Amino acid sequence: MLKKIRALVQSIKNQKYKSPDDLYRKRTLFGQINEFFKYQIIASDTLAYAPPLMGNPMRAKNEKRLWRDETDLFYEYLDDDRREEALKRFEFMYSMIKDRVIKTDTILDVGCNTGFFLDQFYKKGHKNLFGIDPMKVAVKHARENRPYLNIKEGFFGPKKFDINCDIMVFFGSITRVPYSDRLFDAIDRCVSKYVLVWIHESLDNFHRDLNVGLGKKGFICIDKRVVNPDYIPIGYKGADGPMFRFTDGGDVEKLFDSYFLFRRVDPENWSTDKFDSIEK
Repeated sequence: MLKKIRALVQSIKNQKYKSPDDLYRKRTLFGQINEFFKYQIIASDTLAYAPPLMGNPMRAKNEKRLWRDETDLFYEYLDDDRREEALKRFEFMYSMIKDRVIKTDTILDVGCNTGFFLDQFYKKGHKNLFGIDPMKVAVKHARENRPYLNIKEGFFGPKKFDINCDIMVFFGSITRVPYSDRLFDAIDRCVSKYVLVWIHESLDNFHRDLNVGLGKKGFICIDKRVVNPDYIPIGYKGADGPMFRFTDGGDVEKLFDSYFLFRRVDPENWSTDKFDSIEK
């Protein structure tokens, strides 16, 4: 019964979208409106806790409480299949920056959870590794099991949680930062060179246009890869179908993932001979 009720609610909420194309256009617009006011005025997702069209006034507060009090180490990827997929995602993202960075660069993983992805950087030879996450249990786990990582408990956005870095990475966490925490201002304060992002584009949580938001802070997208779940570029053989699909249950199924690499137009502390003077 509950399943049928949820499907009905989802169906009603999706009536404002005439087609997948219309969905993408409207969600982009809704995200820009919310980002401008630094508040979720209009719901840009189809999740159960967002009422139709109108934003949930408690959304940011609830989101923070959810992550702070969570105890399930879901992002330690203990299941073999999920771990395999996580490692595949890391390698895909690492391929976007490996020839652009050096081992002494400082890397900050926003929403690092237990430090799983930072650990993969460590195995690649990177040592200046930092992370920030609000989940108490995950941070404790990281400190106990990965003492070579520098993990801070807190919410990225407010100045008191700033951590300066050369490269900032988001493994799906960028849409978890509430509008009120001024994501792009925080990135501008903290990052000297690159921002690497995996994002569920135009689907869930606090949706934003990264090109617009980061462009205003002096960052330019130098690489974007849009692929299907098998990492085949959209438009190639085997990945040339629809990018969104409305399901019978009223949900929206997204059939692609987006990966962005932004570079500060005028990087700070930049040396043109850095690759020659420091062994990678």
